[in-house]
Amino acid sequence: MQRKAPGLLTSKDRFPERLFGERPHQGRDSFVVPITLRQLQVFLAIAKAENIGAAAEYLSMSKSAVSQALSELEARLGVQLFDRNRGRIFLTPEGRRMMPQADEMVHRADDISDLFRKSRRYCQFRVGCTRTIGTFMIADLLRSFRDAHGWTPAAVIANTRIIAEKLSRFELDVALIEGPVTDTDLVTTPWMTDEMVVVAPKDHPLTGRPVSYQELETASWILREKGSSTRDFFETQVRQRLRRVEVIAELNSFDAILRTVLLGLGLTYMSRQVLNDPYYGRFVAQVQLPERFHRQLTFCHERDKYLSNDIEAWMEHCRSYARLMERREAEAQRLVEGGI
Repeated sequence: MQRKAPGLLTSKDRFPERLFGERPHQGRDSFVVPITLRQLQVFLAIAKAENIGAAAEYLSMSKSAVSQALSELEARLGVQLFDRNRGRIFLTPEGRRMMPQADEMVHRADDISDLFRKSRRYCQFRVGCTRTIGTFMIADLLRSFRDAHGWTPAAVIANTRIIAEKLSRFELDVALIEGPVTDTDLVTTPWMTDEMVVVAPKDHPLTGRPVSYQELETASWILREKGSSTRDFFETQVRQRLRRVEVIAELNSFDAILRTVLLGLGLTYMSRQVLNDPYYGRFVAQVQLPERFHRQLTFCHERDKYLSNDIEAWMEHCRSYARLMERREAEAQRLVEGGI
């Protein structure tokens, strides 16, 4: 009997026959109708849109054709994949169980197509990012990725909670996030280290010299809203060291925060990436605290998510970007410590 190499999964291991049916026998009466790639595409589109009409529009199919494909798939599997409620449809436990395998098979089919595709202008995988990354990094990542590969993925910017929900529903393939996730179906891996700094206008009396925590106790603050990861880091890294904190505004937009800071209304706390911003970097400066604070930015995806060749290429591109940023930050820190 032929033995399987240790650690390797066969197609039968990854896609068990109890889900996709027994292998058809040679007998005429025992033939089983196979599941088609189109049926899996229909299933995924409905699961993500939660609406048959929207799924049909996305797939350029009629609603009746989508409904028929779903009915055939459910009949083939012998389970109900969706519940219907007030015009929307939701995955049943059986449907949710099927999501990772269906998603993987469709992406693997895309990988096969890519083997013989000489050029392309787009790809259908979707990346998410939280607001700091979306404000200060994602544009550079998308531009440099396009320059290297000739196309860009679709990108969505939202807070950590919304990004996590979209990942768990397979509405996003992979995300770059700055805060922790509590969903046990999601996994995170390190991406890059991000320094958090107090930011003020360049002409502020607290810039250009070391500052004590006692001096910060007289300042006013313009911060992100409670529940954001940036605000959480302020609470754990800075507030605990101050006896008094006066927050005069809580805003969910970095642009609004920075414009308020530039009007001289207070200080803020955010990623050091703002100092590299082509616009705001000209007008703001870091307040030098007695300590330096960092946080870990991570990749995040659904635990059973198949990482296609395109997704792996995007993640490696992000890692290269992180290495470049960390070299630049190290050089900038050497200049600061050297008084240059």
